[in-house]
Amino acid sequence: MGMPFSIGRTLFAQMPPSIVINEPLPRWKAMVLGGFRMAGLVLVCAALFYAGILFERYRQRVAGSAPVAVSAPQPGDPQKAAQPERSIPAAAKPDVMELRKLEGLDIQAFQVVRDNAVPGQLRYEFTISNEGRLYEGTLEFLVQGTLEGRPTLWEYPPAGQRTAGNAQMRVGRYIKTEGKIQLPPGLVPEAVALRLREPSGNVRASRGVSVAPPEQN
Repeated sequence: MGMPFSIGRTLFAQMPPSIVINEPLPRWKAMVLGGFRMAGLVLVCAALFYAGILFERYRQRVAGSAPVAVSAPQPGDPQKAAQPERSIPAAAKPDVMELRKLEGLDIQAFQVVRDNAVPGQLRYEFTISNEGRLYEGTLEFLVQGTLEGRPTLWEYPPAGQRTAGNAQMRVGRYIKTEGKIQLPPGLVPEAVALRLREPSGNVRASRGVSVAPPEQN
């Protein structure tokens, strides 16, 4: 009875061990699989990025409200043109033609012309587009010209009258308006700047235009 067991053990010991060989993955297959993984990661990141942009636009749209048009006081209004500012040294004068548009707030199509029907009066019109946060602040004009032959800068409305309703502005996305400015007697305008100032005192948007000289008869 001991011989069969001995023979079986001898035969098992003489059998070669089994070897499992895994063929290496071809390089092109590895590159394709890696490309698919990378493309999937890029698509996920892009989807998250655009989802964040859409959410931010939706939040701003909900926070914003319809724009309110404003215009300058009409002739005869209690908010009459004040006396011109005293002459400012050239080095201290602000740049009337400065173009500024911060955080998506932009003054466009700004035009100022003389009112031929009313001496000393200007007519203006402009549009404002806002691609940023809601704007709430004051509207002010800076008129550069000459008075009695001297260079003069005049602000309208005067600093003490900018809390009135017609000097306040609220812009959500878009606004278009027009109005009139009654100049002080003797002031000859050469350029006009429109500024949008925030309660903090910072000018968020500004644009200046030249005023054509009066027509000669």
